[in-house]
Amino acid sequence: MAGKHGKKEKKSKAPVVIIIVIAVIAVIAAVIAILYFNGVFGSENNNTRESTTPTASAVPYTTAQAMHGQDQTSAQSSEQSSAQEQTNAVVVPTEAEGDVTHFNATFIPNGRVVDTVSGNNTSLKEVFGTGYNTSGVLTFNSDGTFSDTVSSHEPATGGYAVQNQKISATYSNDKNMDITVTEWDGNTPVSFYVVYAGYQVYFG
Repeated sequence: MAGKHGKKEKKSKAPVVIIIVIAVIAVIAAVIAILYFNGVFGSENNNTRESTTPTASAVPYTTAQAMHGQDQTSAQSSEQSSAQEQTNAVVVPTEAEGDVTHFNATFIPNGRVVDTVSGNNTSLKEVFGTGYNTSGVLTFNSDGTFSDTVSSHEPATGGYAVQNQKISATYSNDKNMDITVTEWDGNTPVSFYVVYAGYQVYFG
């Protein structure tokens, strides 16, 4: 009887040991999984990836910057060439007789502005509004071109000719400049006015 009871006890201990072993293995597996997902394992690979990624992406980024800079330079050169072509293509009306000359001078508005309808004096701000450039000038070049930065409402460039004590000038959009010289020094004007939108703006 005692022997039989002892055999039964040995049989009942075996499943308990197996369950404990399985539980320990499960705990160890769970710990390894947690450590793996938290990045403890394979951190060397992560560091390697992080250090090589910026190097790989730096080359195309730098190349893109350089190409963008070249595009901007090319665009600016194209705009300047286009503006010069427009200025050179301007046809300035001239008279059948009389020598055509040019001069080189820059003029600023002297502050006098007259309404051509009422004859009253007014201000540059009233004439040009938001388009008035306080540092704007009118520049005539010896090659027959001019630039007008007084008003942003007009094209900035054009062509001109001096003939028979008159200045004929045309903007790059083929609009004529209405300019009247009031005093000359040889073939160079000393003072004049330009009509902008019904107002005489005086220079010199």
